[in-house]
Amino acid sequence: MSQEIAVVGMAGRFPGAADLDAYWSNVLAGRVTVSRLGRAELLAAGVPAERVDDPGYVPVRGAVADPELFDSAFFGVPPREADLMDPQQRLLLQTAWEALESAGLLTDGVPGRVGVFAGAGFNYYLQQHVLADPEVLETDGLLSVVLTNEKDHLATRIAYRLGLGGPAITVQTACSTSLTAVHLACQSLRTGDCDVALAGGAYLALPQESGYQYEPKGIMSPDGSCRPFDAGANGTVPGSGVGMVALKRAEDARRDGDLVLALISGSAVNNDGAAKVGYTAPGVAGQVDVLARAYAAAGVDPGTVGYLEAHGTATEVGDAIELAALHEVFGGTGAGCSLGSVKANIGHLSAAAGVAGLIKAVLALRHRQLPPLAGLTEPRAELLDPKSPFTVDTVARDWPATPGRPRRAAVSSFGLGGTNVHLVLTEEVSPEPAEPAPAEAGVDPELLVVSARTEEALGTAAERLATHLRDHPELPLRDVAVTTREHRRHFPHRLAVLAGDPAAAAKALTAAPRRTALRRPEVVLLFPGQGAEAPGMSAWPYDRYPGFAADLDRGADHVRGLLGVDLRELLLGSDPDGLVHRTDLTQPALVLHEYALGRLLLSFGVRPAALIGHSVGEFAAAALAGELALTEMLRLVAERGSLMQRAPEGRMLAVLAAEPVVRRHLDGLPELDLASLNAPEVAVVSGPVEPMLLLQDRLAAEGVPHRPLPARRAFHSRMMAEAATALGTVAAGIPARPATVPVVSTVDGRVLPKGGIRPPGYWAGQLRSPVRYQAAVEAVADRSRLVLVEVGPGTGLIGSARQIPAVRDAATVALQPRRGELLGGLGQLWAHGVDLDWAAVRAGAPTARVALPTHPFAATRHWLAAPTPAASADPAADNAADPAAVDADDPLALVLDIWRTLLGVPDVAADSDFFTLGGESLLFIRMISQVQRRLGTPIDIGALADSPTPRAIAAQVVAG
Repeated sequence: MSQEIAVVGMAGRFPGAADLDAYWSNVLAGRVTVSRLGRAELLAAGVPAERVDDPGYVPVRGAVADPELFDSAFFGVPPREADLMDPQQRLLLQTAWEALESAGLLTDGVPGRVGVFAGAGFNYYLQQHVLADPEVLETDGLLSVVLTNEKDHLATRIAYRLGLGGPAITVQTACSTSLTAVHLACQSLRTGDCDVALAGGAYLALPQESGYQYEPKGIMSPDGSCRPFDAGANGTVPGSGVGMVALKRAEDARRDGDLVLALISGSAVNNDGAAKVGYTAPGVAGQVDVLARAYAAAGVDPGTVGYLEAHGTATEVGDAIELAALHEVFGGTGAGCSLGSVKANIGHLSAAAGVAGLIKAVLALRHRQLPPLAGLTEPRAELLDPKSPFTVDTVARDWPATPGRPRRAAVSSFGLGGTNVHLVLTEEVSPEPAEPAPAEAGVDPELLVVSARTEEALGTAAERLATHLRDHPELPLRDVAVTTREHRRHFPHRLAVLAGDPAAAAKALTAAPRRTALRRPEVVLLFPGQGAEAPGMSAWPYDRYPGFAADLDRGADHVRGLLGVDLRELLLGSDPDGLVHRTDLTQPALVLHEYALGRLLLSFGVRPAALIGHSVGEFAAAALAGELALTEMLRLVAERGSLMQRAPEGRMLAVLAAEPVVRRHLDGLPELDLASLNAPEVAVVSGPVEPMLLLQDRLAAEGVPHRPLPARRAFHSRMMAEAATALGTVAAGIPARPATVPVVSTVDGRVLPKGGIRPPGYWAGQLRSPVRYQAAVEAVADRSRLVLVEVGPGTGLIGSARQIPAVRDAATVALQPRRGELLGGLGQLWAHGVDLDWAAVRAGAPTARVALPTHPFAATRHWLAAPTPAASADPAADNAADPAAVDADDPLALVLDIWRTLLGVPDVAADSDFFTLGGESLLFIRMISQVQRRLGTPIDIGALADSPTPRAIAAQVVAG
């Protein structure tokens, strides 16, 4: 088995960069993004004036934006728990999601066993904001503080909140924490403990709006600049940030079609032990050993490495020892390896430093560019030696390829205390993708879907994707579309757009209607009757979907002898003779198409709650429900169409009026019948030619809207009596089978339940009786999550349904057989909450996964204010100023107050469920303890199992 590990996803936030695009832009430009703070900013942050004015105080720090913001609701974290939680752990939780989502691994399924290996720096928030306020411990308890701040729970919290079942291990090796985490993650993947691994780290020094005190001979820079490997380097600068990578075994990633950003060919970890001058000092021997073992593990010569992301702290001792170790391992091969350190850009990120360097190196391989060493003025003397294998770049340059060899990079991270890590990267060399043919306007549109947890987030997500497409017009739209459909988790708030190119998609995304998915939608499939047909209506799905083609071929072959015509000539071709509109051919062609299209929907994962067929469409519904075999259905419909075609000439008239109005106008015209009732003011009259002309005159005289239909036979009237009798004889020879799906009759509006069998003579009566489509639709109107889907070449049934008051608010979708319209209809179905098998929709068409913007998080502030000296020592004054004072004689009010405090949720009602509000068992126990302490009444926890509400607790208190 290959030992290579694929980097398939990454995410991070660094000083001056909210995402990796901004990070790489800063790195490539050689931009230094640490902040130099002004006196007013420092004082406002609480830095004492005497410290600010101290000549040794350096007002510089690399800050990460908005660490106080966290989308607690997205992860199901109670607000109060989020307030207490170490913001480093919150940053890691959000970044873990983004890393997995960027890899396309966060879908509605589970991507195997996912491990978590991560660490964080010193918890300044616990020191300065949590423990510094005695009220926090008193109110929330030590256990809550420990669970939300102790590093033991860092990796396991990510595993719990994201539902990950692999090993979850917190890693702590000081400055090398995050790269050690990557090394351990690779080992876990190789041993099979997990199938996917997340690895990384976070560091947040508080307050961010502060500098540091320079100490002579210390590691910090006296001037606030960090210039690794510069002759004038004099120390490092602190910075904050977070980064994580998603990893898979390389063979698995290639098999699964993952986007492989780079390969980790090998890595090694060790410790300096006592072979150095002090605990915090680096050691040459340890670094030489870890480098040599990493290259041995990767099976590559160090001389093949073209870029090395060094630890590079810009301290005199640190840089000298690191260069000595590198020169010993690389030897005197002459300049060829570009040396860099991202600390020059963002400062030293402590526990997140290693992953920051790894992400930079992966991006260099991905973009095939060598980044500059920011701020370099003059290289150290060791680097000026012509025999040195290293060079330093002051501006970015293209990374030239060496014939016959992939590009390689390496990353070092050395921890305070001596834990050293070195990692070797290789670019993933894949065949150059073929240039996509330019898309013609309106041809082969692609379906993009976007979803989010909230409506506001959906708007942000759509705008992010639109911006990304505008910024990257070279992206193949099919790859973008498939990534959105198959490699993203689908949330309740949704939109779907069709577009032919990235620019059109970007425009459509900002204007698309937004929907909220129904929970467990109930789909009712509608099959239209004669009049909806069109030449070539089956052509696109026939060419694209083998299952559809097989159904169509089987049906066409079966009836070719009966009809004397191959229905494929009508369904797939242009039909220049218009045979598709001839009743004896229309009906078998239409039901065959609808049957194949219905079966295609089933293969896409659509599970109908009921079926309704209009006129001949009821035969397609019966076949899909298993009442009729395909061959039986086609034999019946072929006979039906032939009988109707031979019936006496007649006419049909659509009348836009209510049934009583239509019947009044039929008085004195006994030869005419109501043929269908499609909506409250949509009826069809059928009968002989002469009486029909008289009816038209009557309607015109009274201004009743009406329209002649193209049919030249009087369907569903007494003129079909002979045809009905003959059809009944044929139908009697076909065995009745129970329905596997409920089917609503359009003869009487009754539901044939699952397992039900139609009465004898049904099909004969159906031919003669009026089509009561409105009644059939009303029979399913009691379904609160109704989605009506027209399966066929028309939209008439959906149009009629929208006029029926009982289902006016139901979702409606017309699935047309042409590519764009079919995909568009599927997009609407998905937006309404119908789960689809998008891989089946794609039908094996080759695509590549692409990196797209991740789900936007809500900017909710969760931050405990650092305590300040009390303004008053008078308890009475404090109580008088307390607007939340609670009446001690009202048990319910006291319980509600305790819940609001512990959960951090303002909207707590008497019947709120503790666990629905985000509480968990330990917090529930603490809540009960507080209630008992404040009210002096024992509470029976067991009695609250079915009703963990404030009202139930208060009732126990009142009962004593």
